[in-house]
Amino acid sequence: MKVLSVYLGILFFLSTVTSDLWSPWSPWSTCSRTCNGGASYRTRRCIKNQHIVYGCRAEDVQYKLCNAQECILDDPDFRAVQCSSFNNQPYSGRFLKWIPYHDSTSPCALYCQAVGSNIIHRFADKVLDGTRCRNGSKDMCIDGKCWHVGCDNVLGSKIEMDNCGVCGGNNSCISPTFAKFQWKQSGFGECSSTCGVGYRRTRVVCNNRVTGKQVSNKRCMRERRPQTYTQTCQIQECGESFRYDWVYGRWSKCSCSVKFTRRARRCVKFYTNSSQTYVNETFCNTLTPEARRLCDRKFCPVWHVGHWSPCSVSCGDGVQRRGVVCQHFGREFCDLKTKPITVQSCNTTPCLVQRDLQEVVIGESDSESIKRIPPQNITDKEPRPRYMAREWQSCSVTCGRGRKWRYVKCQVYVPNTGKMSELPDEECPGLKPLTSSPCVIKDCVEQFEYRSVGMTSCSRSCLGGVQQTIIRCVNVYNGSTVDDKYCSNAKLVPIERRVCNDINCPQRWKIGDFGMCSVSCGGGIMHRDVECIQEFAARYRHVIHLPDNMCEQPIPTRNRKCNKIDCHSEWMTGAWSQCSVTCGSGYQSRDVYCIKKNAKGHYINITSDLCDSNKQPIDVQNCNQTVCPKPKLRSLDVQFFQLDKLKRVKLTIGMSAVILPGTTILIKCPTRGIQIQDIKWLKNGTFITYSGRIKLTRKRFLKIKNAIPEFDSGTYSCKAGSLQSTSSVTFSSVYDIIKATMRREKYLSGLQPLNLVARSVPTKQIDPVSRRYRPLYLVQSEWRSCSASCGGGLQSRNVSCEIITRDYYEVFPVRYCTRAGHSAPMLIQSCNTFPCVEWQRGNWSECSSKECVRDKVALQRREVSCISNGQIMNDTDHCDRLGTVPPSEKECSNSDCKAVWTASKWTRCLGECGTNGFKTRTLNCVWSKTKLHAGRHCASVKRPKTIKMCKMGSCLDRCADKSEYCSVVKIMKFCKFTNFRRNCCLSCQDS
Repeated sequence: MKVLSVYLGILFFLSTVTSDLWSPWSPWSTCSRTCNGGASYRTRRCIKNQHIVYGCRAEDVQYKLCNAQECILDDPDFRAVQCSSFNNQPYSGRFLKWIPYHDSTSPCALYCQAVGSNIIHRFADKVLDGTRCRNGSKDMCIDGKCWHVGCDNVLGSKIEMDNCGVCGGNNSCISPTFAKFQWKQSGFGECSSTCGVGYRRTRVVCNNRVTGKQVSNKRCMRERRPQTYTQTCQIQECGESFRYDWVYGRWSKCSCSVKFTRRARRCVKFYTNSSQTYVNETFCNTLTPEARRLCDRKFCPVWHVGHWSPCSVSCGDGVQRRGVVCQHFGREFCDLKTKPITVQSCNTTPCLVQRDLQEVVIGESDSESIKRIPPQNITDKEPRPRYMAREWQSCSVTCGRGRKWRYVKCQVYVPNTGKMSELPDEECPGLKPLTSSPCVIKDCVEQFEYRSVGMTSCSRSCLGGVQQTIIRCVNVYNGSTVDDKYCSNAKLVPIERRVCNDINCPQRWKIGDFGMCSVSCGGGIMHRDVECIQEFAARYRHVIHLPDNMCEQPIPTRNRKCNKIDCHSEWMTGAWSQCSVTCGSGYQSRDVYCIKKNAKGHYINITSDLCDSNKQPIDVQNCNQTVCPKPKLRSLDVQFFQLDKLKRVKLTIGMSAVILPGTTILIKCPTRGIQIQDIKWLKNGTFITYSGRIKLTRKRFLKIKNAIPEFDSGTYSCKAGSLQSTSSVTFSSVYDIIKATMRREKYLSGLQPLNLVARSVPTKQIDPVSRRYRPLYLVQSEWRSCSASCGGGLQSRNVSCEIITRDYYEVFPVRYCTRAGHSAPMLIQSCNTFPCVEWQRGNWSECSSKECVRDKVALQRREVSCISNGQIMNDTDHCDRLGTVPPSEKECSNSDCKAVWTASKWTRCLGECGTNGFKTRTLNCVWSKTKLHAGRHCASVKRPKTIKMCKMGSCLDRCADKSEYCSVVKIMKFCKFTNFRRNCCLSCQDS
């Protein structure tokens, strides 16, 4: 069983090494940025097998986000750094400075704009990995593709920040009592004095709790604003002004052999006179700038290693091998000194020493047939035949798998001669020992290798195909090609792929196959597609269709005649005649012929006897077997209003008309399924008595000639059996005409444009009076006043669909306009939806001495809020329509507001010994009661003295020389000068 498992393992190994497989993932690369988010990647390679064409199906590179923490110092924009690398390089003969330009269509391409110019240039198709896709976004460009970055700083994550500022949260913080805006203490403001003693107050800002950003103070509730505090401050003593700041040099140049880049850093003291000096770094209180950081070694060459192969032997000392490949960019290659090892020894279990007459090879011999032959006991009384075997010969090969043989014979010991005698094999009992056996010396690792034996044929004849090297496993000694299993541990040879036949394709004919014949007999046509084309790209359907004269002549045949034989006789029919009736049951007929189509495609008439009488078509059939429609009067729901004189007005029953006196009126009554002589006319319910002025036309129209208001006003009815429809006729006044004309004047003058689609025919309607297409107008009245002044109300208006001319207008149902293409008008809308608000004024605060503004005057404050329904509105914009905001501050009289001078202690006496000196002190203007800073309000108060005289002590006790040059001071007669006399007191004492 153990032998079988080993054998199966070897088969599995041999099957896996002949397929494509992935190498292990490389370590993650160095992050592209040290802070503010960069990208890191790792790769793996596909170990290619020559006989497998499918390749490795998975990604060969993976990315992840790294160093997402914010930069401690103000790190420059990563895209700006890339653009600045092209500064001071010649561009069209000029030296320009470049800043980033964001292109929304290609966010991961490096576009830069020249400073002070409209020049925009695309320097690279891909920005460096880790560059943000756009400003203010976490999305990141990697390998030229914009990757979405979630709030959890993971590439491709869809987790977003909720309204509570929680990554992946569910807005659980939002409740009816949740205040989105709140006051926040933001530290103290600037000191009021740049030197000496001053004061500063706490700053209070309005903050958005969701975004954490500062917003307008109007959004926070004033009654919750915290009280501000004041404290004294002193930046420095008044005197010579200076400041401390960092100064640093340029970063040293990075290379693949250098791990860190460095720069010089110094703390400098700057004076107002532009002088400076180096000081200890402890004087610079700001954050210490970085002086050393890792170089970006993403594009440095790196060694990639594969898996170790199985041990070359199953027992004893063997070797293992692995592939080592240098991944490099450009002309910089890996250091051979650091190349990982490719071969190592492997020690498996020791091989068992065979003391039998044969050698056992695991997995290839029958273990049951291998038995140790016990030595013959020569002292047996009766010798027995037995198999005797000699030692194994050497293996047939020096490496790999071979065979070995030995001499095995059936022998018996002959006591008389004292020698062994050979017998036939049948004389020996049991199985005969093996005479040959497979043997394995060691794997022929060095005897076989992969070699390039040529290139494959080009995949295309033009427009650039691909060919690659052909790899074969060969014997290094004779060059013969062997099976790939002998090269299972050989070093892989890189496969070279190159472009071939990179030339333009010539024009050629694209010829399709002939289709089916157009007919089965009587001479037909077969057609095929023939096109003159030229391929311009190695992709599907990337061809240019050219005229036929640009390809090689003659043009291949497109049509071919076919089936040039006579057809069988057949029946042919003519067209059916019109039905004998328009509704109900009728009949129609047609002609029937017996014809035959000859080989030339011509039809000839033959006798009916030559056609199959059983298949003869019918020549008469029933038609219009439908129920005749019910009688109907077609009335029209339209209002007609005459504006100017017309000779005649043609109305349709159902219309209501307002007519000018003297106009001739024609009223027609359209019907369906009714005989015209059955139409009767009535006026106000009574049959009309016809006369010379009122009569019926030939088409049964009612005609009223020169209409008279006193006689012709009323309701006219058209009656046919039980069906009846009416029209009303009235007469207009001058006032009605003027009112209607003024309302529609803007449509007639063109001041009111049509709907955008109203200029096309579908947006027009047939005028029932003139029988012409005319445009439809939506006539809208002004909105009526709102039902409420605030808090939301409703207002309505009248809308009508009309045809308007200079002489008349017609009013249709609104559905005619919407059906013709006009937008459906609003008849009712909301109005005054803003809330009902008012100003709420609080009580004035006490006139406190803490709010002094000038002598005997202080400030009083009160809260002024915008409220709606008793609730305070955070957004005060709704109250802007109320007019001026009530004042929240006013002056008041306070006798405690009195500005006074306060003085500091006198300094010690300043001057030279033995002379009169002086003392000084500083003054501050403050309010007498609160001691708060009063600014310039002490201008009218008498200013105390800030300097007074004092007496310096005697110089005798301290008379000494303080300089090594004092010995020459007296000789040079410098003692008359005060500075020399003070520093060389002892030498100048007698002068």
